[in-house]
Amino acid sequence: MDFESLYPAIPRYAGMWPYSHIPFQWSVHRRLAPDAPLEHFEFLADDAFDPRQEFIDSLGGVLGRGGPIVVYNAAFESQRLRDLAKWFPEFGNRIANIQSRVWDLLPFIRQHVYHPEFQGSYSLKTVLSALVPDLSYDHLDVTNGGEAGLIWERMVRGGVGAAERQRLRSALLAYCRQDSFAMVKVIDWLRALASKTRVGGGAV
Repeated sequence: MDFESLYPAIPRYAGMWPYSHIPFQWSVHRRLAPDAPLEHFEFLADDAFDPRQEFIDSLGGVLGRGGPIVVYNAAFESQRLRDLAKWFPEFGNRIANIQSRVWDLLPFIRQHVYHPEFQGSYSLKTVLSALVPDLSYDHLDVTNGGEAGLIWERMVRGGVGAAERQRLRSALLAYCRQDSFAMVKVIDWLRALASKTRVGGGAV
């Protein structure tokens, strides 16, 4: 699971404060069992109207009520969920269920995995390029979350033409999709490593 947000200085919607985050996009890759087919779901607000309620309502429908939810650096997603629970208390139980199932991949990687190509960085992009070198962010038009927020702002409020709007929308979807898919590929790499270790009887 991965979120994208924008944090404007001037509060934009009811209940917000300066620099509070507007969650405008999520991507979820879902497996109902370890060897089940991989499914992908996504949400991206298409206009400047308040996206927060649709964001959490659509997310809850995809995540269901059980099973671990993998994120990378859980502080960001956890805070967005806490904000949404304040703004929309009617979703409080659903959000609490989601929060109770979140599992942060970052601390596990920090504690158990190192590769020379990390070069001291544990960002998802760095970890992915080292462990799964055939999958990278190099081809994407959006390179980081801050840029994603600015591109979304331009898409919904910048008065761009239809063709440019579609280009920006496609770029945002590709970036967020890559983040959640990257976690899938890192977990697959870890599972493959664990399988080799069990078969070979030693560390790899």
